[in-house]
Amino acid sequence: MTQKMILTAVLLSTLFFTSCDYPEWPASNEPFRVALSLSPFSLNQFEDGYSFKIGDRTASTAEELQTIYNELGSTEMYVRIGTKRRVTRNEDGTLNNIINGKEDENANVHTFDQAMELCSIAATLDVPINPEIMCAHIYMDMDRQEAPDFDEYPEFNGLMNGKKWSELSLEEIRAVLKAYGKFVADAFLEAGCTVNNWNIGNEANNGFAGIAIGLKTAVNTDLEDASGLMKYTGSLFHVYWLKDNLWNYEAKAMAAVKEGVLEAYAEKEIDSSNLKFSTHIATVVATTRSTVSFFKTLKENGFAVDVAGISFYPSAASMSIDKWDLLKRTVVRINHELKVPVFIAEFSYPSGKMSGPFKSWNKKFDKYKHSQSGQAELYGDLVSWGKKNGIAGVRYWAPDYEKWYAMSMFEFDDKVGTAKTILLDHKELIEK
Repeated sequence: MTQKMILTAVLLSTLFFTSCDYPEWPASNEPFRVALSLSPFSLNQFEDGYSFKIGDRTASTAEELQTIYNELGSTEMYVRIGTKRRVTRNEDGTLNNIINGKEDENANVHTFDQAMELCSIAATLDVPINPEIMCAHIYMDMDRQEAPDFDEYPEFNGLMNGKKWSELSLEEIRAVLKAYGKFVADAFLEAGCTVNNWNIGNEANNGFAGIAIGLKTAVNTDLEDASGLMKYTGSLFHVYWLKDNLWNYEAKAMAAVKEGVLEAYAEKEIDSSNLKFSTHIATVVATTRSTVSFFKTLKENGFAVDVAGISFYPSAASMSIDKWDLLKRTVVRINHELKVPVFIAEFSYPSGKMSGPFKSWNKKFDKYKHSQSGQAELYGDLVSWGKKNGIAGVRYWAPDYEKWYAMSMFEFDDKVGTAKTILLDHKELIEK
């Protein structure tokens, strides 16, 4: 090992292994959120003829599958919402997934129409639903940033002042986002949905609502020219830059969405005093320090989360050799420094070899094998530890999505999903 490599290792270790002397946070008095929900892809799969076998039962509709999830211990549903309003179809009725001249698998997954369909299922089953208002056209995450597109919303034309989204000032953006937050909340409340938790943004480490690394925006012209590497190295070397050039603006934009949601409740004279607001970030390229700094910056700039959300994918790359330790230190520091619990907004683990776009997410985690039993054991242990400490709940991500490959809770054959151990034993696992 060269001297340069040694110095780099020493530097990175000081960043990765931030000490944490806080005691563990006491268990919450609130019910633990077991967010076993239909995935954003479920509706399209059922339309395409999928069915799901769980033991001796078969679900042939989305409502039937969510009913089984509820009986297995789920406490809430989930929906991710883009600003694309309508599902688009070809002349033969199949989905038209062309966006800006290119095929995009997210084109007809997070539309407002589909969100309302899932909301209707939640209302019928009398189960709370957790909406995630992305404020992106069709998708956003840690790596992919895009602005919202309100072309299908004539309601907001006057607020756009004839400008492109990239030309809007922060105050103009806030005005549109407040109106949009109210629009979404109005629709959910009128549909009879119960919402306890509103999530704003998806893996918002690197941007929100078009205010993002690599995108043109009048809010901060420096963001367009920021290196794409900032998405992966920013949490290590540029936290202060992110605080002053991105996260502070994200906070103000998120706060506007929250204001709109609350206005909808106030106009309908519905009590909003117990509502919780959150956002979540990816942790594959985050340190404990950067994660805590992100949520602190939001609070300092007007968006204090009631629950701090994170994604946790232990078979993916990580900023720590000991991923359990990184997770636990992050949770404990958030608990103590922000005085809020943590919600694991995305979690999953493979039961075999991963393939497809996520084929690199094959790293073994601790004692847990890439097998059905290993997948189930890790999930149970995570829920068990979370209940006793500062975690408010866990959402197993995309349990019924075939293209989630080995991380799905089902094995698929010719559009038939057969439940794995993690789902068959789900009720016992969450009660460990």
